[in-house]
Amino acid sequence: MRGKRLNRLLQIIAALRGPTSYNAKRLSERYGCSRRNIYRDIAVLELAGVPVFYDPDYGDGGGYRIRSDWWFPSVSLTDRECLDLALLTRIAESQSIPLLDQAGGARDKLLGTLPPKQQDLIRTASELFDAIGLNLADHSHCRHFMTTIQTALLTQKQIECSYRSPHQSHSKKLRLQPRQVFLAAQAWYLLAWDDKSKDNRIYRVARFTEINLTNQPIKQNEPCSIREILGNAWTVYRGDRDYHIEVLFHPPAAEQVAETQWHHTQQIEPQKDGCVVFRATVSGLDEVAYWVLGWGPLAEVRKPKELRERVCDDLQKTLYRYR
Repeated sequence: MRGKRLNRLLQIIAALRGPTSYNAKRLSERYGCSRRNIYRDIAVLELAGVPVFYDPDYGDGGGYRIRSDWWFPSVSLTDRECLDLALLTRIAESQSIPLLDQAGGARDKLLGTLPPKQQDLIRTASELFDAIGLNLADHSHCRHFMTTIQTALLTQKQIECSYRSPHQSHSKKLRLQPRQVFLAAQAWYLLAWDDKSKDNRIYRVARFTEINLTNQPIKQNEPCSIREILGNAWTVYRGDRDYHIEVLFHPPAAEQVAETQWHHTQQIEPQKDGCVVFRATVSGLDEVAYWVLGWGPLAEVRKPKELRERVCDDLQKTLYRYR
């Protein structure tokens, strides 16, 4: 009961610092308690040093207010941290990123604990920054899946699921032991131990058609590193062997390639004619081949021979479709 009342007291503080007017009647309706309890709560806040007062001219019919120069002294943030908070939550909100869809609510609750200057800084920054064109995979149907995976990771339970691969005509049943969730290449992925294959596998969350939590505990508890499992994969799918690639980029693509971190092994060598030579060590050629093809005539594969032949073959197939 004490915890419930403390939670209500904190919510009342947040409500009274907002733009809406609340008197005892409206507060009691909002929090499902009697007006007598609200009066007691207001008295407790006053005893705790919260400068709450009743303003008969505030809003529709008067309401309680908290002095504007007061804030709840629970968190201390720098202005730089406030800007980062505003930017991160704005990205989460504008792109509707699963697992981050409550970030805006967390920001708003934290907002009431900050000094007025920093509150204004976060509000202003939230209006000035945005994120467009991240081209994230559609995760709108994955909220329940993500929540189930979170629960499985936190409670160390296995999951039973159905997964649809683009290379298969129907979904397959799996029993997995979740290890980690990570965001890469515009999509969320699950790293999990597959009991059937006896190996760690990577699954794109948007391709699950069903996920259920089991009572079976996770047995694979050895530490694992996503970076080690991915190795030198271009994005998330690791090939059978590593290749040392070399690609010549012509202007205007050269400058854009040079200013972007594409791979953790990349090396950029500027040329006198404005071109750049891109070098990297990648595991597998499928993903990097699609990347090269996306640059069209502005990219020329020099090494290895396998990648050059793969890109030439794909270009010929593309040209054939346009005839």
